[in-house]
Amino acid sequence: MADEPGSGVPRIDPAELSRRLGADVAEVEALGRTGARVDPAAGDVPGQVRAQAARIGFESPVDAAAQSLRHIAELPAGERGSGSPIVPYHAAAGRTVAEGEVVAHSGGRVVFQRVAPVAAGVTVRLEAAVRVTADGDAWLDSFGWPLVETDAPVYAFNGSRAGYLAEAIAGLRGDGPFDQAMLMVFGTALGDDDDTARRKELAGLVAERPGRLAAYMSQAETYAESVRANGPYGACLYRSALESLFENYLGSATFSLVDQEDLDDLDEELREQIPEADALAPEAMPPGTPVQHWWWSLAVRV
Repeated sequence: MADEPGSGVPRIDPAELSRRLGADVAEVEALGRTGARVDPAAGDVPGQVRAQAARIGFESPVDAAAQSLRHIAELPAGERGSGSPIVPYHAAAGRTVAEGEVVAHSGGRVVFQRVAPVAAGVTVRLEAAVRVTADGDAWLDSFGWPLVETDAPVYAFNGSRAGYLAEAIAGLRGDGPFDQAMLMVFGTALGDDDDTARRKELAGLVAERPGRLAAYMSQAETYAESVRANGPYGACLYRSALESLFENYLGSATFSLVDQEDLDDLDEELREQIPEADALAPEAMPPGTPVQHWWWSLAVRV
């Protein structure tokens, strides 16, 4: 690893970059997801696509690797695997095509959605979009959180605040995905059940993991910067999880772990980017989201 002269930005050695890319492409090709063939004239294109779910992947192996890395955290922890994201990401995409509900089919595009369990009382809606060419080639276009508007939430919280808090603590103690623990923290901000007995415990666990909190902040910034391209959902979700952590757990200790200027920059990015992006459906905002989470109001425009 080297630094770009005068920039302080790490630069990967070209040989190392080539090695990594070659390994990623080889892993994608080993999946055998070389695309499917359907006959549009035969009808029931979604059914034909579904029957070949195990063959459908991205047209470009490089894109397949990039999408796997970019969207693996949108899957429940139980579907992410423990190593490279490429295999579990594509397996989850195939499962969504094979088992999911067809929510859209027009213009050579078939969209499948599947609801997957995340934790007790929490589910996530995943979406796989398949592009079918005029010649009958079928390729995966995207997979992860829904890009098509639905009348159902992306995450559904049907448990209790005490349960979400217990899940967050268990996840942190067990060294589980930090983003899933933060999702549970957001869950504790929804509704009226006010169990606060273990708040200090969670705050202490987060304080012991400043690097993981910093990485989560960085991901929130990435979502904010890509709002126009990818929509505002990820940015709003991550910002709400952070706000829930700051308001309900860390309090005045927040800025011993997070730089105030970084948070201000994140909020400024949201104010600038969200109004320029496609709006979210009202159902995308979890019921009970605190009214002071203003970023959702910018994103949900009816």
